[in-house]
Amino acid sequence: MTPRISPRRQTMDAAAVRIRLKDAETRTSSAELQLGGSSAHEWKHAGEIAVSAGIAASDAICGSVLGYKIASESHRDALDALRSASSAAVAKHLDALLVAKSAQSYGDRLPSYGEAARLVLHAQRMLDAARAITRG
Repeated sequence: MTPRISPRRQTMDAAAVRIRLKDAETRTSSAELQLGGSSAHEWKHAGEIAVSAGIAASDAICGSVLGYKIASESHRDALDALRSASSAAVAKHLDALLVAKSAQSYGDRLPSYGEAARLVLHAQRMLDAARAITRG
């Protein structure tokens, strides 16, 4: 009998994991490109993309290890799943990105270069972890 998956979880197979890993790679590259811009609007966009990249990397990790990703609106659920699939050290990067999610996506304050660079660094660390975990 197949284990029942909560509606807050979406089952992931190897193909779905590869797609989310590629999403994380593409988005991290895009965030790095935007971070190289000269305006705070580009840096804000870099931060927004970095958040999305980190979430994609987390999905790839959880899908690879747990067989599912979190489809809940709760950031706590996503962080708990990521801690189970990897470590608290990896989850701290996602946590930092999720804390910034609303401000980057919906906020009307422009970040400093340093603030945006920190978010891109968290996304890069998430991508590094996803690559290591999914490629064994």
